[in-house]
Amino acid sequence: MTKWLILFLLPLCLSLALSRIVILYLGGRLLDTPNMRSSHEEPTPRGGGIAILISTLITTIIAVILGYLEERIVFWLIIPISLISLLGICDDFFNLSVKLRLLTQISIATFAVLFLIITEQSWKYPSAQDYIMILAMILFSTWMTNLYNFMDGINGLAALEAISVCMGMIFIYTFQDMHQDSTYIMFIVMACAFGFLFWNFPNAKLFMGDSGSLLLGLSFGLLVIEHSRENYSLTAAWMIMLAVFIVDASYTLFHRIISRQAFSQGHRSHAYQKCARIYKSHTSITLTIVAINSLWLFPLAVATSANILNPLIGLLIAYGPLIFIARKYNAGHPD
Repeated sequence: MTKWLILFLLPLCLSLALSRIVILYLGGRLLDTPNMRSSHEEPTPRGGGIAILISTLITTIIAVILGYLEERIVFWLIIPISLISLLGICDDFFNLSVKLRLLTQISIATFAVLFLIITEQSWKYPSAQDYIMILAMILFSTWMTNLYNFMDGINGLAALEAISVCMGMIFIYTFQDMHQDSTYIMFIVMACAFGFLFWNFPNAKLFMGDSGSLLLGLSFGLLVIEHSRENYSLTAAWMIMLAVFIVDASYTLFHRIISRQAFSQGHRSHAYQKCARIYKSHTSITLTIVAINSLWLFPLAVATSANILNPLIGLLIAYGPLIFIARKYNAGHPD
C-alpha cells in the first residue's frame, strides 16, 4: 500500500498543487497570448511542465531511496528528461533558436541512449549494425521529443494522451509480468499528468508548455527503445499506442517539407488542430483521440505484445486508418 501511495498519490498531489503555484506566481511571466497559429482564444499561463518535472523528480528520488526503483533508471531516463524539461523552461522564457534547441535535444538523447545501451550486459563487441541501431535510437528519441511538442496544441490532449498510453502499457507490462521499473515510472508519469490535467481540461487555466511536452515526448521515446533490441512485439505495442501522435505529427511534417513550406515555423495545420476548428470543440477532439487509443489501439497493442498478431500487421492495421484521417483532413496544408 505504501508503495502505491508514493508512486501514484504523491506525484498526483504534488502535480496538482504545484500547477496551482505556477498559475499564481509564474502566470504573468509565462503567458501564452493567442496568435494566428494558436488554437486557443484567451491569454493563458503556460509552464505546467515545471510542476510535472518537480513532481517526477521528488517522487523518483523517494522511490530510489526506498528501493522501489533501481539507480540505473536515474541516468538513462530521469536525468535526460530533467535536462530536456529545463531546455523547455528556457525556451518558454527566452524563445531559444531552433538550431540551439535541436542540437541540445540530440545531445541529451545521445547521452540517454548511450547509457541505456552500453550498460546492457549484451553490449560487449559492438558491430556496425549496433552503431546504426544507436543512431536510429537517437534520431527516434529526438523525433518523439519534438512530435509530442507539436501535438500539444488543444486542451487536455498531451496530458490525456500520456494517461491513456501509460494505462495501456501498464496493463501490458503487468499482464506479462515484466520490467517492473518501467511500470513504476509509467505510474509516476500518469499521476503527474492527472494532477496537471485538473487545470488544463476541459477549460484550460494552465498550459503545459515546452517544459512538459518535451519531457513527456522524451520519456516515451526512451521507454519505447528500452527493450527494442530483444522484444520487437513490445516495441510494436508502444508504437501502436502512440500511433495517433506519431501519424499526425509525421504526416504533417512530411507534407510541409515536400510542399516547401517553412516547416520549422509554428503553424496549426495538424489534423487534430483542423478538426478542433471544424467541429468547434477542443473537448470533443481530445476525447475522440482518447477513445481511439482505448477502443482501437489498445486491443491491437495487447494482441501484438502477446504475439497473437504479427507486429508488422498490427502496425499496419493501426496506422492505415490514421493516415487516411490525416489525409482526409488535409494535415500539413496551410489554412
